[in-house]
Amino acid sequence: MQLFKKITLPYQLLIALVLGGLFGSFVPALDGAYSVLGTLFINLVTMIILPLIFATVILAVVHIFEKKSFGKLLLKTFLYFFIVTTVLIFVYLGGAYLLGFGKGVSGTASTTALKGIATNVNLADFLTNIVPANVFAAFSNNSLLSVIFFAIVFGLGLGAFGVKQAQPLLAVLEVINGALNKVTAFIIKLSPIGVFGIIAHDVNTVGTAQLTSLLTFIIGLYIGYALLALVVFPLLAVSFHVPFGQTFHEIRDLFSLAFFSGSSSVVLPNLLQRLRRKDDDGVSDFVVPLGYTFNLEGAVVYLALAVAFIANSYGINISFGSLITVTLLLTLVSKTIATVPSGAVVVLLATAGQLGLPKEGVALIFAVDFFANAGRTALNVLGNAIAARALAAPAPVVKAAHHVKVAKG
Repeated sequence: MQLFKKITLPYQLLIALVLGGLFGSFVPALDGAYSVLGTLFINLVTMIILPLIFATVILAVVHIFEKKSFGKLLLKTFLYFFIVTTVLIFVYLGGAYLLGFGKGVSGTASTTALKGIATNVNLADFLTNIVPANVFAAFSNNSLLSVIFFAIVFGLGLGAFGVKQAQPLLAVLEVINGALNKVTAFIIKLSPIGVFGIIAHDVNTVGTAQLTSLLTFIIGLYIGYALLALVVFPLLAVSFHVPFGQTFHEIRDLFSLAFFSGSSSVVLPNLLQRLRRKDDDGVSDFVVPLGYTFNLEGAVVYLALAVAFIANSYGINISFGSLITVTLLLTLVSKTIATVPSGAVVVLLATAGQLGLPKEGVALIFAVDFFANAGRTALNVLGNAIAARALAAPAPVVKAAHHVKVAKG
């Protein structure tokens, strides 16, 4: 037991991954137990996320409102999110298609796995559902974006009412936030058990035959992920004067947990704690929860590469005009990933329909979604950490210039 305690969380998760793969492959009779372990872990995480986000966002908005900077921050945040994701989609989709990613792969998958999953995303419904008609229904339906919207509105109301007058309620929210963070810390300790169950069940369900045929896709996808992590993110960090190495070092265990568990929600509370600084004026507490819906760089890279792979594997031509259209479409519908079940597959299906891509191609991709999900989830977490740092404070150069100007005056 003492030896297990000395093993750090990333290594515990790696051990859980290996054991889960072995048990899923060689002890399939226990699949029911694997499923229960994985489901219980995910349910524990789901149970804590919305209340925690609600309290965190309200406190962040009130603090930002008090600093008279909410409107400017909101504009900067959305500009950052949409510009970064749009450029990523255009570059990855165009590059992968022109390089022939997926050519020579035979698309023969069955569409059985897609039964019960919505085949399109209604943008009008998505936009109208941002504003919850019933706040309690938004919580009961786990509608992340609706809860965030209400938290922002409520926080603005408290700020307008007066921070001093609202102090008793803010104190209660601080206590709730602290208590929920303690509960989350306990859940994180159980994560190796949950990861074991998730991995064992998925390996037992997917099998190995289909995985072998999609080895090309997985390899190409992870090359894309590597470029995002080792080239794009560092360049983005440098552009905003963010120390990339230090930021990654601060969240490296959370990055590992998100990778092995396939859930970014698992690490959200700890991610907020790591990124929170005295000089960021509550910006990270606002940017990160919002980024969980609007800033999913790992997911958009996955979607772009998946569309290119399906198009090439079925010999479908994508013109430059279609490339622009699909880029804009993916930019918009990718914001729905966090709000619908099987979000990545729904968005992929919606885009495939617009392009005339066959559902068989999506089924082919869906067969290895577990492996794809690990990388995209971890990169979503890293991308939001960089976004929080980038938006938290003015660039050092700007600060220096400001000081010089003051000194001359």
